[in-house]
Amino acid sequence: MARTAKHRVARTSTTVARTRKPLSGRSFRKPLRSVVTLSMVGGLVLTVALPAYAAFSTTSELTTASEAVTIEQVAADNAQSLVVASDVTTTGLSRSSYAATTAEEVEKKKAAEAAAARVAASGSSASVSSASVDLNMVAPGSGAVRWPLDMSGITVGRGFGADGYHQGIDLLGPQGTAEYAAAAGTVRVAGWYYGYGYAVVLDSVINGQTVTTLYGHMVEGGVLVTPGQYVEAGQIIGLMGSTGSSTANHLHFEVRLNGGLVDPYAWLLSNAG
Repeated sequence: MARTAKHRVARTSTTVARTRKPLSGRSFRKPLRSVVTLSMVGGLVLTVALPAYAAFSTTSELTTASEAVTIEQVAADNAQSLVVASDVTTTGLSRSSYAATTAEEVEKKKAAEAAAARVAASGSSASVSSASVDLNMVAPGSGAVRWPLDMSGITVGRGFGADGYHQGIDLLGPQGTAEYAAAAGTVRVAGWYYGYGYAVVLDSVINGQTVTTLYGHMVEGGVLVTPGQYVEAGQIIGLMGSTGSSTANHLHFEVRLNGGLVDPYAWLLSNAG
């Protein structure tokens, strides 16, 4: 039995001796490969964990908080990037200023400017002839009733009732001559109006009477007011032309009192200040 135990000890010693053979170079390479692999994985994890801008930043940028940059600023240096919020600069907005102090004066100024733009955009000869017209001018005189034109240089043509059907008076002048509101009132028509061509119709109340005045044959682009607009007596409302049933530049002027036609020239002579 002691002999059997000795044999077992001998075999065990032989096995241990076999397992303690010197390590070869090939055996060293396996642990080294594992260490390198783990190092690479750790580096990738560290890179992913950094903030987005850190991948583009220098060491000083990462260590100095005051020099840190945003991803938008970094993108500005990259060809395929879009410059966004942090690189956008604001531009101040400007608006037209008006010397007027009341709402009515502001509306008058706006209407005059809009009309001037329409005249300039029309591309017709009217834009040339009206270039020297001051769109802020008012009719000469004073009072509730004004002459619709500065009568200097104006020729009086066909009168009221001429040919048995003429409903107004024709006042001839150069194309682009300024036309004024004969009385304060509200614009009912401003644009193309049957045979009157481009025209304006105003509804007014004077001394308790309803007064309607019509201004026909204005030049294309020369209507300087809009429907529903309130205008003052003597305010410029349009530019003379020859549109509609017309053969020469003139203002066809009509007046109705309480709905009935009256001689406009006689009405002006009696009432215009």
